[in-house]
Amino acid sequence: MKKYLLATLSCLLTLGASAQKYVGGDISLVPAYEAAGDVWLDADGKAINTTYSDGMITYLRDVAKWNSIRVRLLVDPTQDDAPATCQDIEYVKKLGKRIKDAGMNFLLDIFYSDTWTDVSQQWIPVSWGYNKSTATATVADKVKSYTTEVLNALTAAGAKPDFIQLGNEVSYGMLWDNTAGASKSNYFSTGMTYNGQKTQIERFATLLKAAAEGVRASDCSTAKIVLHCERTKTSNQVKNFYTWVGQAGFTDYDIIGLSYYPIWHGTLTELQATLNMLQSSFSSKKVHIVETGYYHTDFKPGSGDTDTRSTWPYSPAGQAAFLKDLITTLNVYEQVKGLYYWQPEECGNGADAGGNNRVMGNWDNRGFWSITWKSDSHALNSKDALMAMKAFIGEDDPSQEQDVTSKYITNPSFDSNISGWTNTGGTAQWKQNTWAPLSNYCEFGWTGSALIDQEVVQAPTLPAGTYTLTFNCASDAGAKGVFLIAGDQSTEMVGTGNVETGSVTFTLSAAAAVKIGLKLQSTTATWVNFDNFKLLQTTGIGNVLRPASDIQRNNGWYTLDGRKLTNEPAAKGIYINGGKKVVVK
Repeated sequence: MKKYLLATLSCLLTLGASAQKYVGGDISLVPAYEAAGDVWLDADGKAINTTYSDGMITYLRDVAKWNSIRVRLLVDPTQDDAPATCQDIEYVKKLGKRIKDAGMNFLLDIFYSDTWTDVSQQWIPVSWGYNKSTATATVADKVKSYTTEVLNALTAAGAKPDFIQLGNEVSYGMLWDNTAGASKSNYFSTGMTYNGQKTQIERFATLLKAAAEGVRASDCSTAKIVLHCERTKTSNQVKNFYTWVGQAGFTDYDIIGLSYYPIWHGTLTELQATLNMLQSSFSSKKVHIVETGYYHTDFKPGSGDTDTRSTWPYSPAGQAAFLKDLITTLNVYEQVKGLYYWQPEECGNGADAGGNNRVMGNWDNRGFWSITWKSDSHALNSKDALMAMKAFIGEDDPSQEQDVTSKYITNPSFDSNISGWTNTGGTAQWKQNTWAPLSNYCEFGWTGSALIDQEVVQAPTLPAGTYTLTFNCASDAGAKGVFLIAGDQSTEMVGTGNVETGSVTFTLSAAAAVKIGLKLQSTTATWVNFDNFKLLQTTGIGNVLRPASDIQRNNGWYTLDGRKLTNEPAAKGIYINGGKKVVVK
């Protein structure tokens, strides 16, 4: 029987013993910032919200090369005063669909609460009507049905999770009591003994089993389950946690999820001690760092915090140095397969003119963009830190691209004429100049002021795949309405009066003719010169393996050079199906 492995078009194929790796972050506040009117800028000062096909999501995919996104889900966040806890099921449906539509993995963090959850607070949702004394079986039944319900709703909305985290930082249990009582009587401590807390631990394990049963009964039955502990600083407490839940009867999870913030979880030496312990004691489980982060603004750590400023300053440069050292440490461990940055999109409170905080109550100073209190445009403050994260996937780095310009574009640099290009509404002519990087270039001129849909283009037929088109362009300063286009994707040039580089990324699910080139849309420019078209195709097989049942057999099969097959492939090899690369074994 033929076997298929399916993967996104994102990175170099690695066939061997190593399992897939995932790099990304928790961007649960992206839609809230968008709604508040905040705009993130990329390294070139362009608005990420509009320059990239789906704003921050496709920017992180295409530029930062992330392949996985984490999002939290609360039952009824209107019960919480904090604006950052706004992620109800409708919110997560929309955000999750955007993630899946971008071809990325989706890690769903189910809080099982109306409010923020961590080791200090794990409260039963108000609508459930339970408290600390409610029978464990009753709470477990609700946990199971709720889990199945939300997963089926997400799947129906096109937002099917690939990973499901059962609770957030549940090192000391979850669903202790309702907020009215706010009692920790169902709490246990990993620093004490199992026998002294057996009732609380067994209750917790019962709730975890119910949650996992809810996953297996849902339309996400094959998703990987994550169990999240944040006692990372103390390896024996991490060992107690995972040992105790197993001893109490819960083993149906695939991934050990850890939080690692140096200020609370210590040095890399302490992290290594915990990873060494997991490697020896829980070798059958993969490990994901589901939360990490580092400050970009200096401050003094409080009593009991770990001060790592002498190793990594609290600055954008310190963020980058921290992530590089962290990734070097993690990549030693074959067991560690995931790394997620906490709230990379953070850029302030999203406050309105009246001072109402619409996104956060304050800020953490650990994101990658500059922070303002009110909604604004935010510069990329920590480019090196953001770009450092792709090193986690090492040889599977998805940034490798193949230059296919000469294969598909005719006369891309206007060597001595403009043959191969067609133009509408104006006059395109060949010019020569020493204005680097324009040497031999195309000058597009026109008459009249109603400039709508005038173009210099060609339409090569490209095989299925992901491509990036770039070119050099110059127009008079302040000119708007000059676009680099590729199919239905476009990038507007800034109009600096100097030579700029335009870039647009697009994906084809099947071979198609794609219009590429320059378009003038009601432009204010009085002249436009351009040159040096380049087409790069993402090479290799992606980091995200999917089951064979996801293969879209009705979409046709293609060889890597774009030839369509009459039937499913009979020979072993690498093929394209439904916009994905597939290994036939």
